[in-house]
Amino acid sequence: MVSPNRQGRWVTPAFLVLAVGFAFLAPTLFESSFWLHLFDMMLVNALMALGLNVILKTGQISLAHAGFMAIGAYTSAQLTVKLGLPFLAGFLLGGLLAALAAFVVGRVILRLKGVYFLLFTFALSEFLFLLSKNTPALTGGNTGVVGIKPPALPFLAEPLRSKAAFYYLALVILTLAVAFVAALYRSPFGRAMNAVRESELLAGATGYDPMRVKVIAFSVGCLLAGLGGSLFAHFLLYIAQFSFTFWESVNFLLMNIVGGTASLAGPIIGAMIITPLPEFLRAYVVWQQVLYGLVLMLFMRFLPDGVVSLLGPPYRALAGWLGRLGRPAPVEEAVPGAGEGS
Repeated sequence: MVSPNRQGRWVTPAFLVLAVGFAFLAPTLFESSFWLHLFDMMLVNALMALGLNVILKTGQISLAHAGFMAIGAYTSAQLTVKLGLPFLAGFLLGGLLAALAAFVVGRVILRLKGVYFLLFTFALSEFLFLLSKNTPALTGGNTGVVGIKPPALPFLAEPLRSKAAFYYLALVILTLAVAFVAALYRSPFGRAMNAVRESELLAGATGYDPMRVKVIAFSVGCLLAGLGGSLFAHFLLYIAQFSFTFWESVNFLLMNIVGGTASLAGPIIGAMIITPLPEFLRAYVVWQQVLYGLVLMLFMRFLPDGVVSLLGPPYRALAGWLGRLGRPAPVEEAVPGAGEGS
């Protein structure tokens, strides 16, 4: 009889090979424009859901995430269309402006807690939506921004016009973002985020400044939303205010809850599940929001840790292979000698 440990020896590498292989070969396995469009949107949405996961890490639930996505999208679009800046400049400046806006606003609204913070971010989302609608000089108003060019990189002769080429660019950016957030979660600042989520009073008593931790986490989360918004603009080549409504923020929250908020893999898996749903539910578009609400309630009631909690050993192996993503470093690693003598 083969022991479970020996079974795990081949299950782990097999799962890793399949997961990584599928990620790299997806554009060749699914060559239709429909599937490539879906895969591209999954990666873009995963980047923005990952940003919201950083904010959730401190115990704050933001409904204004699509508003910061809009800041990144409009900034990158206008800088590249009107000023002729290269894609990388617009991409980075879009993310940085979203982070700067979050830093300024966050210093005020993060003093609110619980449902008050939730309601204020809802109001902020509506404000940013109306602002984008009534500032045609910046956003194109109801017409939106047209003429956005596909991503062009300095070491490539041609812009990334095809959906397959865009897929690999988005995959690289998402991989870098996951590595960055994983390093953030494993750093002392990541442990401070956990402490603030559990109890701000206790976190303050141990030397952390809860307000500073929440503002930085909010800014980092919105930085990723801004970068995702820029990618979104250069993928669709057209943006308008209806792409950044309150419901988009709800979708990013739903991706985290369905995938699992306690793990870095959660928002990515959630984006893979939620992104295709509107395409498959076009015949029931009137009932989409009702269905989303029902899914949200069912997951919160019966599967609070998300789909990740169902994956078991293969997921844990992947998490370990990627550097124990989403889990804080052991105390023995964080504080040398902490585990000695016990």
